[in-house]
Amino acid sequence: MLPSEMQQLLDEWRKEILFCRGMSTNTCDSYAADLVLLVRFLQEYKATQIQLDDLLSLEKQDIRAWFLSRRNDDISAKSLARSLSALKSFLKYCIKKGMIQDSKILDIRPPRIHKSLPRPIAAEYINEIMETVHECKKTNWIIMRDISLLALIYSVGLRISEAINIKKDDFLRSSGFLQITGKGGKTRSIPLIDDVRKLITKYLDASIFPEAEHLFVNRFGMKLSASTTQKLLKTLRRKLGLAETVTPHALRHSCATHLMESSGDLRSIQELLGHSSISSTQIYADIAKKHITDVYDRCHPLSIQKFKKTD
Repeated sequence: MLPSEMQQLLDEWRKEILFCRGMSTNTCDSYAADLVLLVRFLQEYKATQIQLDDLLSLEKQDIRAWFLSRRNDDISAKSLARSLSALKSFLKYCIKKGMIQDSKILDIRPPRIHKSLPRPIAAEYINEIMETVHECKKTNWIIMRDISLLALIYSVGLRISEAINIKKDDFLRSSGFLQITGKGGKTRSIPLIDDVRKLITKYLDASIFPEAEHLFVNRFGMKLSASTTQKLLKTLRRKLGLAETVTPHALRHSCATHLMESSGDLRSIQELLGHSSISSTQIYADIAKKHITDVYDRCHPLSIQKFKKTD
């Protein structure tokens, strides 16, 4: 339990970043959780109950100690950078409220993040994954729900949160395009492929919850949770002997990568995925280049791997 004064301020700050700055609910929850973890660490580190004044007067060495502790727990640089961003956001809010004038923490640079390329699912495994859903579920409408959900995510590169937040009425009113609400409340139109629309329509016809608000619902008729789909992919990849990188988000990566390999249209893929910056989409061009290089090395008669040494 946090001191009441601190908890109240954290709640006010969370509302500020959610409603005024337009951050997603998931980001706000992660930011708030990071601050709670920091307070718990400080209580152990300083062997005392941490009050609000202690949090507002942190020194750089306190944050370095926290980062060292988290690194020892194998926390990634990306997560550490997010934690620092959360703390800086909170301190800036406190400056805005006039609670402090400045903070040395704002001068700390985030840890360097070594970006790794996303690992898409090979195209030949996509259908195999969806067909294997039949082996994981017994209820017909749930089988149809899961297959149509996975097909929708892969067909247009949706985030899992975007897919499960679709309202049923929005789908029923849509024609060739469907309105999606993405990060920061931004909306975009995505094309509905006929085969995917037919899958979703068959699922709705079989559903036992015709009055449900959301398109994809659980066995109680409530909005499907992201964790349910994550567990499904975990079961599917184990059945098929696939890598742990096969997740709902990997379907989004796979959509973008396969489109990039076949079309090379970076700008259209950016619009499809809802990236605010083309630099976020550029990574799929890098993956496509790597794919072409791998194919060349493996298959081309003049590839260096094919030459036999004669000296």
